[in-house]
Amino acid sequence: MTYGKRLTLLALLDSIIVLTAVYVSYFTLSPGFGIFHNRMLLATSLTLLICHHLFASIYKLYNKAWEYASVGELMAIVKAVTLTIIATTIMQKLGFGHIYARALMITWMLHVLLIGGSRFSWRVFRDNIMNKHKNIKRTLIIGAGAGGTLVARQLLHSPDIELKPVGFIDDDPKKYKLDILGIPVLGNSNKIAETVVRLDVENIIIAIPSLGKKELNRIFDECAKTTAKTQIIPRIEDLMTGKISVNQFRDVQVEDLLGREPVELDIRSISEKVSGKTVLVTGAGGSIGSEICRQICKFGPRKMVLVGHGVFGKWYIFNCHLMHFLLAKYS
Repeated sequence: MTYGKRLTLLALLDSIIVLTAVYVSYFTLSPGFGIFHNRMLLATSLTLLICHHLFASIYKLYNKAWEYASVGELMAIVKAVTLTIIATTIMQKLGFGHIYARALMITWMLHVLLIGGSRFSWRVFRDNIMNKHKNIKRTLIIGAGAGGTLVARQLLHSPDIELKPVGFIDDDPKKYKLDILGIPVLGNSNKIAETVVRLDVENIIIAIPSLGKKELNRIFDECAKTTAKTQIIPRIEDLMTGKISVNQFRDVQVEDLLGREPVELDIRSISEKVSGKTVLVTGAGGSIGSEICRQICKFGPRKMVLVGHGVFGKWYIFNCHLMHFLLAKYS
């Protein structure tokens, strides 16, 4: 819907709501059709209508994305309606010498309820009907702090992400049994496996950007006991610099679990020293030595001399020599 059509629709809807609110309030207090010939009521209706559109424009009620509405948008509605009623009260006092206070109070309540309801009903419709997916994956969020709350909000309001948060896990006992955005905090990290089975969880998201390596290892070990796919939100420095957003989850990598930062190799320097050279590798039959041999092969050495002890090492070295001979012969 274009901005012009949206503005016209909201202005028309608000006009109907304003007139409905004021006439219902007066009819409630003074039943009878005589109210439609009341000069004070007609002046009040006109003042309410003009002031509402004025303050709605000032507080940008026609420019807000109501599908993402929250407390801030609700406060804007309350302020606009309250100022509208105050302006109408001043008009009644100056124009007619008295104030119909009870009718204005009822008008204020109806005004706030109907305006707020008309806006938030669109969000309810969008979240529960338009964005209802058939293949939603039940998701457990580790961390009920700022990061976890941000992730939950993103999942609840992003139609493109087919993940549904069903619970939080947090080691802070003060948060246990709390309800955040309609999602319960189910316990500490020792209950991850139990919770996954009980709630039929398919995805786990670790949402603590500042988590240390030791704690991350412990939590990941608990997640690994389940069949759920475990992911993690980006690092806090990437979030702060705006490189990536909080809903760009990734799989947990080896670098996340290391007790130190990963070593970045100078590939160019290694290639210059190894390419076309004869390389001797000691302990080539072990796990580390064999991996070194595989990595060196990528740089194209002229010859590799492998030294190792033990039966397994001898067989491994023999196989490497055989592979090297076959590659040299048939390549």
